Amino acid sequence: MICFTAALSRLAPLAPAAPLVLQSRFTWLAADVIQAVKDNDLVGMICLIATAIGSILSWGVIAYKALYLHLAKSQTKIFLERCMGGEGNLLHSFQLAGGYQDSPLAQVLREAYLEMEMVNWYQNEKGLSLDAKIANSKENVERAIEIAASKEIHRLEDKLGLLLGIANVSPLIGLFGTVWGILGAFQVVAKEGTAAVGSLAPGVSTALMTTVAGLIAAIPAVIAYAYFYSVVQDLERRMDAFGHEVSNIIQKNVLRRNSKG
Repeated sequence: MICFTAALSRLAPLAPAAPLVLQSRFTWLAADVIQAVKDNDLVGMICLIATAIGSILSWGVIAYKALYLHLAKSQTKIFLERCMGGEGNLLHSFQLAGGYQDSPLAQVLREAYLEMEMVNWYQNEKGLSLDAKIANSKENVERAIEIAASKEIHRLEDKLGLLLGIANVSPLIGLFGTVWGILGAFQVVAKEGTAAVGSLAPGVSTALMTTVAGLIAAIPAVIAYAYFYSVVQDLERRMDAFGHEVSNIIQKNVLRRNSKG
């Protein structure tokens, strides 16, 4: 015990004058984001603002497309169920389609049915032969279906290009800020020889924060674009198959009407 006390007395002069206090501080983020933003230079702030605008636009497009495609899918499902569970004729399906404005399949059927009615009226007035009536009606109905499908595809793909652009451009803006920040840090080292950590803070902060901001803007846009594109492709395939089916049904209907006439 005496030896241990003597050893402590010899180490006493080496102890720091102020007592050592261990503090435990809990933080949600390992970095001070606000301070990191403040440390950016002008070019870094411009890059951060550009990526922030891109991120806001991206989330706006995501919200809009998520709602629209959800309506398109749900209305298409209900429309097909009601068509198959209804009277089973074109007039009934045409009447149902008016209540599903967001379903691309419903709009294709509406345009095809309207074209069928116009074609029948036009051909009857001209007094064409049965083969000519069938050939003309087939051409006109298929053209109407193609035009309607093209319009619906444009509606489905609307704003996806903007989302893809944000996903591609945001990382490039972040990369530009990274290169600019590293350039500034190396210039400080070149001027001062051996630069202190504090003098390198603006350049390093610009490099890191712009990279993070670019990724924050791009990652949700990439994920959302991939998902929305898969949904649009599925609806386009269903619309194409449905268009062929409607065309065949209309041809049979036109043939039956003209045969009776």
